[in-house]
Amino acid sequence: MKTNWLRLGLTAFVFTLFTAAAQAQDTRVQELERNLHERDKVITELLERVEALERRVGVQRAASDFTAAPEQNAVPTAETDPTPGSDQAPGVVFVEEGDAERALERSLTRAGALLLPSGVLDIEPRFSYTRQEATAPSLVTAGSDLFAGETELNADNLTAGLALRLGLPWDSQLEIGLPYRWREVESVTTVGFAPMDTSTQSGAGSGDVRVGLAKTLLREGLRRPDLIGRVTWDSDSGKTRDAGVSLGGGFHELQGSLTAIKRQDPIAFVGGLAYQHTFEEDQIQPGSTFSANFGSFIALSPETSLRLQLSAAFQDETELSGNKIDGSDRTIGAFVVGGSALLAPRTLLNLSVGIGLTDDADDFSISMSLPIRTDKRLF
Repeated sequence: MKTNWLRLGLTAFVFTLFTAAAQAQDTRVQELERNLHERDKVITELLERVEALERRVGVQRAASDFTAAPEQNAVPTAETDPTPGSDQAPGVVFVEEGDAERALERSLTRAGALLLPSGVLDIEPRFSYTRQEATAPSLVTAGSDLFAGETELNADNLTAGLALRLGLPWDSQLEIGLPYRWREVESVTTVGFAPMDTSTQSGAGSGDVRVGLAKTLLREGLRRPDLIGRVTWDSDSGKTRDAGVSLGGGFHELQGSLTAIKRQDPIAFVGGLAYQHTFEEDQIQPGSTFSANFGSFIALSPETSLRLQLSAAFQDETELSGNKIDGSDRTIGAFVVGGSALLAPRTLLNLSVGIGLTDDADDFSISMSLPIRTDKRLF
């Protein structure tokens, strides 16, 4: 009888040990599962932060789920591969629709290096100021005496205008410019350091209407840039003189240009070449103009960007009645520093300052514009 009780006691003791061990094992498994869940949560938060940072700088990455291993022989479909037939190699950047509202993309669109999607309209009020200073030797008469002097011409130019850009089908864009100009010219004649004669004149009037059409010719790849072709017609619709002051313009001009852009986010390199032909008017034909520019646009943040640009142009001699006027050719060089900031989701503030590098260029210029993008497509 005692032996049976002993066996029962041993059996109960062993059963109790196994039960305690199993419960301890279950507790450890639950603890491990909780730890794995916390780890997965931390990894998810880190991935979301990384993807947010990559979207800020415009990097397109393939969507992935860390909890599921990718299949080795998966076949890309329209749902899983948003860019069929393209390789996401270094130097190739795909801009998503939401990223197109960054200050960098808006600045590139304003500069003509990117085109608007079909049906999207940009309305851009503009304002600019330029200062021109030039001196030339002159002869000054005082009574019966003749003196060698110097005449200094200082011109202040203000231009206000409206630019319209409308995205068209087939990767093209319509561009229209409507300017209004005001100019003040001060003439100061000096002999030695003494001013002998001073005069000031000012005039204002509408400028020449510009109409252009741009088309994307080449899409960016691993080594090739985006390439945009553009044809612009500058009419002679503006006022050329007012109150004895020359406002410029007055000629029909046709310009063709190529603009290339290569992106390495957060930097975009932009370069362009252009040729402009001016048509004869009243036996006067200004010379043709060849121009080139190169610059970089830098995204400082999604809301701000910086622009550095160097431009140069050469204009051939003007012809009068078929004869060239010696010394009428011009060489123009300028360095421009600008910045842009998003004031609202669809409103960009652009400021830039230019410094003339040659005698024929404006000595100083400052411009401001406010491109506003419509929130609905027109078609």
